[in-house]
Amino acid sequence: MPKNFHSKPFLWFVGLLAGLAVLATISCQGRRGAEVGPQATNTGSILEATQFPGTLMGVQYESWFTPHNLGSYENAEAIPILGKYCSYDVSVIRKHEEWFENLGVDWLLLDWSNMLWIKPDWEEHRDATHELEETTDLLFKTYSQMEKEGKHPPKLVIMVGLQNGPPVPHAQERLNGIIAWTKKNFLDKPEYKNQWLYYHGKPLLVILNNVGLSCDAIARQTAGVVAPDWTVRYMGSQLQDTHVEKCGFWSWIDAPIRQVLTSRDGMPEEVVVTPSSYPIPGSECNAGCNTMLGHHWLDPRAVGRDHGAPYLESWKVAFENRPKFIQIHQWNEYAEQYNLEFSDDLEPTQLDACGARVCGGWGYYFVNMTKALISLYRNQTPDITVLALSAPFQTGAVKEKHWPLSWNVLGKPPSSYTLQLDGKTVAENIQGEKYVLDLSHTRPGKHRVTLIANGAHTYFDLAPEKLAEKSATPLPVTSTIEFTVEYTYTPGLGGTALN
Repeated sequence: MPKNFHSKPFLWFVGLLAGLAVLATISCQGRRGAEVGPQATNTGSILEATQFPGTLMGVQYESWFTPHNLGSYENAEAIPILGKYCSYDVSVIRKHEEWFENLGVDWLLLDWSNMLWIKPDWEEHRDATHELEETTDLLFKTYSQMEKEGKHPPKLVIMVGLQNGPPVPHAQERLNGIIAWTKKNFLDKPEYKNQWLYYHGKPLLVILNNVGLSCDAIARQTAGVVAPDWTVRYMGSQLQDTHVEKCGFWSWIDAPIRQVLTSRDGMPEEVVVTPSSYPIPGSECNAGCNTMLGHHWLDPRAVGRDHGAPYLESWKVAFENRPKFIQIHQWNEYAEQYNLEFSDDLEPTQLDACGARVCGGWGYYFVNMTKALISLYRNQTPDITVLALSAPFQTGAVKEKHWPLSWNVLGKPPSSYTLQLDGKTVAENIQGEKYVLDLSHTRPGKHRVTLIANGAHTYFDLAPEKLAEKSATPLPVTSTIEFTVEYTYTPGLGGTALN
């Protein structure tokens, strides 16, 4: 769930879920009987973060696609490549693991942060909360089996919630109950020992606590939390506004990009990277921001996907600081999103299916970009360049006769750039990362602009139609945007570089 300081998670769709539960139950339970598979020799081992020589890449992950949670995909901004899957489907868990292993993901953050707000109460262990417990257990079981088969699934971290919505009576007492139950039903199982991510000798536990308090006030607020068997890190969001990174808090999502780094004992510990973001709604946000689904994306300060340019910008903080943990926000929420542009899921989606508001998707584009970025970050391909031209990811209308273009780049700096319009070169030897494209002489209708990075190469094709694999030979570095011109033209074309 997007963790917004002023959000009220789950309240907006509790009634909706009740009506959809019957249909979702039929769909999800139809695939519920999948087995983990035969036993094999265990090849897994404990991963202790302090002993790992570098950054551990994590992905925020949801397993709430179940009858009493979000199994209907009613509010999904796009449809996954795997279809409207069920979190009880082992084949989906295995496919996700395959993708994670291919990307180089080291750990998953499993979202239990809404347990205290879901009805019926968590303590009853039925319906929505019970399904989350079951799908999490299935994930542990499946990953345990996959390790025995010689695979290397990500390690697992559970995120519980202390403050993530309206005040809950006895929240700390109830949170302690969740932590104790999790120890008994997960941590104490010897077959799950290798599946946790360990930090300072204990499994890591994240506690979402969306507050804007001082560090002293937070210390008093959390003094009664009992978790002696875990290394605990608290999670906030929008640290630019709450400033709780000063108290050691990690972040679910930061806005605006660039993000805030969290350090501990003078060392960079954690930062989140994201394809898009939204701030805590302020006075700039109109009434619709607080009444519509995905309201936070309507804030004028929200940053959309923009063809991946903000995603590259967000990674720059990680490249500059090299923290112990990077959180990639996020894999598969499909809930409080607004549309294709103003959303932040990364899982591959179908390019032609229809979501809640619009049709289309981003395909494998963001997963492919993540693959290239992780490879670059880890110096597996230190010679590559990753480029994203800034413009709407989906085909959009352009009414300006002089269209200002910009782009983001990571990796080896190009010597210059070449710009093409519909395959014809309109500018060469561009320096800097901005250019004004003259469209006053361009015919109305659909067009394609392509930016080429000169003196640079990559090994990863970012095309959304297929999953990128490392090429044996260097590939050109390009970024292409489709757009529509909407005005009268005169023959000719040209442009101006901005240095």
